[in-house]
Amino acid sequence: MGGSQSTRKLSVDNDNAIQVSQEALDRIQSQLSANKIEQPSPQQYAPPPPVYDTQKHAAEEAYWVHRIENLKRAHEKINSGMHIEYQKTLKEANELFELVKADKIATKLPPCQEEKAKVLECYSQNPNKSLVCSVLVNQFNDCVCKSRLAAITASP
Repeated sequence: MGGSQSTRKLSVDNDNAIQVSQEALDRIQSQLSANKIEQPSPQQYAPPPPVYDTQKHAAEEAYWVHRIENLKRAHEKINSGMHIEYQKTLKEANELFELVKADKIATKLPPCQEEKAKVLECYSQNPNKSLVCSVLVNQFNDCVCKSRLAAITASP
């Protein structure tokens, strides 16, 4: 019983079948493909442009204009302060250079050059009599002491 195959056959006759010509099939295919092309894809959807609130935009614009003006004023204050400090420093540096320059001119020649020349001339004229020049040596010594004292009192 279950070991053999069935040999029955079934056939259906349909007298109401519709036959379509090849031209009709081609027209239907072209219309379907044209409809597919015309339909927009969901990815091409563009959102509407954003709506701007003009009052909010004007308030933001005023805020930034005010902020920029404040920053400009602060920048100008900083620049003026830096310019003043630069001028003061330049003036102080020039004064220091003038002091150093004047000090170099003052100390360019050692003090008591005349007295020194007199002592040397006396020693050359009296090679074996050094006590003869003692008065000139004392004058030279006094001059050196006075110039040392003047230098000490003049320095700050």
